Amino acid sequence: MDMHDQNRNTDQHAEAPREQVLDANGDEAEAMNDTEEPEIVETNLADELEMERNRSAEYLDQAQRTRAELINYRRRMEQEMQVTRRYAAEHIIARLLPVIDDFHRAINAVPASDRENPWVQGMLLIERKMWSVLESEGVKPIEAVGKPFDPSIHEAVSVESDGGDIVVEEFQRGYMLHDRLIRPAMVKVGQGKTNNPEMNA
Repeated sequence: MDMHDQNRNTDQHAEAPREQVLDANGDEAEAMNDTEEPEIVETNLADELEMERNRSAEYLDQAQRTRAELINYRRRMEQEMQVTRRYAAEHIIARLLPVIDDFHRAINAVPASDRENPWVQGMLLIERKMWSVLESEGVKPIEAVGKPFDPSIHEAVSVESDGGDIVVEEFQRGYMLHDRLIRPAMVKVGQGKTNNPEMNA
């Protein structure tokens, strides 16, 4: 073996440890990479899970709000329908008031001596039936004479010169439909006596 071959063998032995060192370093790097990848994957999954939870919470909140709005809408519509049904006859009743007034005046104009007349008794029966129907619809006359003047239900068309705040005369009857004013009572206001005993005391 010559010197050239010996030097070649020496170089090969010297390079072997270097390759082993490189292989060892490579294994460590791969091992480090292997340990880092699962952490990154777990972090990504946790972020995605949190995003999905937030999205689900947002959808749930929107669904609850929509449901609440629907419930409120139904309740509002039911209330409006109840009001509509309650006052559905208002327009017709308002148009009938002049006829009711004439009927009332005609009966009041009958002399007391003729009250027992069968024809008059028949008219009185018709009036009672008419009022029965009106009352079933929620119509009621406004009390006026002897009551303190109330501008919300009374309309003063005459006032006595000596003043006062008691209704002393009714010129035209007023009517209410449930709690709604259809027509105010047209009255005269003066120093009359009230129908309330406590106010007269």
